[in-house]
Amino acid sequence: MRPDTPVSVGRLGYGLATLAAIISGVSVYVNSLGVQSVADPILYTTLKDGVVGLALLVPLAASRRRRAEYRRLDRRTACWLVALALTGGSAPFAFFYTGLQTTTAATAALLNHFQFVLVAGFAAIFLRETIRPAMWTGLAVLLLGTLLGTNLRALAWNAGAWLVAVSTVLFAIDFVIAKHLLRELSTLTVMTARMTLGTGMLLVYVMASGRLDQVARLGPTQWQFVVLTGVILLAFTTTTFTAIRLASVSAVMAVGAAAPVVTTVLQVGIGQLNLSVPDVAGLAVTLLAVVAVVILGVRRATARSG
Repeated sequence: MRPDTPVSVGRLGYGLATLAAIISGVSVYVNSLGVQSVADPILYTTLKDGVVGLALLVPLAASRRRRAEYRRLDRRTACWLVALALTGGSAPFAFFYTGLQTTTAATAALLNHFQFVLVAGFAAIFLRETIRPAMWTGLAVLLLGTLLGTNLRALAWNAGAWLVAVSTVLFAIDFVIAKHLLRELSTLTVMTARMTLGTGMLLVYVMASGRLDQVARLGPTQWQFVVLTGVILLAFTTTTFTAIRLASVSAVMAVGAAAPVVTTVLQVGIGQLNLSVPDVAGLAVTLLAVVAVVILGVRRATARSG
């Protein structure tokens, strides 16, 4: 089997999606510590996104081919790249963290659980991705798993919840735009545009909201968290965008729903969390559904190669 066959490409895509989910699960835990260190979450996000943007500029500067790709961009594609940065690299973070200040964590988590469902819907409509009934069933079971154990009494639908909902929709749109762009552009070009332009937009917001002066007051420990979480975000962005390039974006995002399982395992392992029966059931259903999505995706790639 050649490395560029549909089967091998599909397996690599789903393998990278799985790796991205693991990285995301670790990232959530590390970022929970980072946010405690840097009090302002929007400033914190701007700085760690900036680490990624600067890191991606290095290979871009070293690659004449990628620089030429930017120079060849037409106006329409350039507008799509700006939209990518707006919907995934900047605005949703501001909406999410602002909303989180007035709604509950349970509400924010519940709304975020719908992201992969929105991606599947948008991909089917705008990208013409074919999602078979078996895959829709897997997505439904996955949604059920993410909802099990949710404390309904902790939900609060208010203005903050609306902002979190908007951020969820924007992130879903972002991944669909990324898939559209990755059909014609290199992964490095798309990632760099998203992270550098997105950081620039966030920086403008930070300056306009009077947060920039806090940078001078950050200590060594806080900068260590910024760099560490920036490196983790770089790994997540690279694996996720490469996976989206190689596999169905709806399936990649569904596999990403396994990230909370990784975070929970870490928290249980260090004694931070005790699980209830509904929690264990939800995690088990989520994990099984993700495995099913991966198997269905690889089988579809195998069928195409036949």
